[in-house]
Amino acid sequence: MRRGMPAVWGLIKPLIVYYVGYYVIRMIVGTLLAGGGMAFLMEDGSSIVNGIAMLGGCAVLFPMIEEEREEQRKEKKKRGESEIQKGGDGLRQSVLRYPALLVFSAACVVFFNTLVSLSGLIEQSGAYQETAQRQYAVSLGMGLVLYAGVSALVEEVVFRFLLYNRLRRSCGRAAFGIVASAFLFGVYHGNIVQGVYAFVIGSLMALVYVYFDSFLAPVLFHGLGNAVIFLCNMIPEAYEIVFSPLMFWVFGLITAAGSLFLIREVRIAESSRREDAGVE
Repeated sequence: MRRGMPAVWGLIKPLIVYYVGYYVIRMIVGTLLAGGGMAFLMEDGSSIVNGIAMLGGCAVLFPMIEEEREEQRKEKKKRGESEIQKGGDGLRQSVLRYPALLVFSAACVVFFNTLVSLSGLIEQSGAYQETAQRQYAVSLGMGLVLYAGVSALVEEVVFRFLLYNRLRRSCGRAAFGIVASAFLFGVYHGNIVQGVYAFVIGSLMALVYVYFDSFLAPVLFHGLGNAVIFLCNMIPEAYEIVFSPLMFWVFGLITAAGSLFLIREVRIAESSRREDAGVE
């Protein structure tokens, strides 16, 4: 692995650039709102301002996105089109894999949200409670746009498409990219509750990304997961059904089975790739 500060900067550059772009855009939007007599939106609609800033921060990453797309084209060309589909089974080739992904996503977010609630971390984290209060202060429709759309897309660009691939490439191992990008995803959330949850879910989304070999897959996982949690917290009747004791065990089994399947498939694919490359 490359060493030194230049190498570290090269690996985490997308996250730093995104942060800078995000805060600059947020400051500009805040100034414009204040100048237009709408400063109240910085508080009452902070999630809306946050969504605009996220899109702005992602826009700053366009040159790096293009660079990564070119790197991936080179990688696919190097290993050959035949290897892209090598070892594919029925599930990988079937249209059923995406509905299965959506079920897996819903199961994972509900199961791990329940575990976090049972851990008692929520009551001990004032930072999380403040964050949750802001997140659920928006309307139902706006919340779905922000959390199931904007947030899912932007965060997947930063953490899976850019960071995961850079980290994987630096070490030559998918496992390193999965764990390291998930760790940064957890730190990014800024509090212990969301940090622990984001690390686990981030690891699963990276596995999904590797297995499907498609950026669409983690975006769908992330978007649906956010939508399920947001809707359940906004609609008490839905919360009672989805977070019932029975569904906890059902979703737990789906989560365990899906996670083991993904880990096995990614390990097999990684071993095959390293053998073909002549790496011990």
